[in-house]
Amino acid sequence: MPQTATGFTYERKNDHILITELFGNPEIVEVPPELDGLPVTELGPYLFSGKNCRIIRIPGSVVKIGRYGFYNCRSLESLSFSSNFTDLGSGAFTGCHHIRSLEVEMQNAESGLKEVLSEIREELCVRLTGVIDAVLWFPEYYEEGVENTPARILMTHVHGSGLYYRNCFLGKAFHFTEYDRRFEHALAQESPDFLRELVFGRLSHPWELTGEAKNRYENYLQANYEKIAMDFIRQKREEELGWLLNTYPLSENCRPIYQKILETAAECGTLESRSMIMEYGRIHFPAKRRSFEL
Repeated sequence: MPQTATGFTYERKNDHILITELFGNPEIVEVPPELDGLPVTELGPYLFSGKNCRIIRIPGSVVKIGRYGFYNCRSLESLSFSSNFTDLGSGAFTGCHHIRSLEVEMQNAESGLKEVLSEIREELCVRLTGVIDAVLWFPEYYEEGVENTPARILMTHVHGSGLYYRNCFLGKAFHFTEYDRRFEHALAQESPDFLRELVFGRLSHPWELTGEAKNRYENYLQANYEKIAMDFIRQKREEELGWLLNTYPLSENCRPIYQKILETAAECGTLESRSMIMEYGRIHFPAKRRSFEL
């Protein structure tokens, strides 16, 4: 079988290419879109099995990934693919417990995202680009078997709202309105850190965001403004901090909140965040001039 310089072996299948094996243990993998002038459309079974790949990028030409394609790829953190990929083999992500982000180039409304999400139970950030522009967060969930001894029945309990969030599809198309309706479940079951990311993702990239859903997210943001701003400062996330301050500026009666944000920036912020907040205060909370009576 022919082999590429990057360690892939492949087969020619009429008018397309099937990649069959990857040699070595590269940390970052870029699957080529074509070989020998033919498009790469299939990735074979067990292709990345047991590899130490941390980032894998799959081109838009690929439409099929074989069974157990990423089996025990334990270091995998980030995966990118296109909406053209719609055929995922069984057990593709078995043993992959460190995936935290997916990036999907949406060339149309339908994709294989539903199949991928159904196999990954960990917390995930999904970035949709192309004809759809959205940032979606999916909570972690796990299932627990609980025995009902008198009835001799094993019952399955689902913990977390992750499974509920993953059931937001109409066929292979994602249903944004259904996703937003699940926010009440996230409020009851998920951590403030997760809620911060979910709310920021939907408000900063409001694809198909209804007015009602926007109000719910904004209410949460306003109620937790101080903590969210300080989180962004501590995490050195200047871009997100700037978005928050400029999109949802504090009113005059929120001066105490601004002072706490300023103190946090002085204590552990970067030079950029300190400068940003001081300039923000100069504009929105100018120092009050003293007046003297003679």
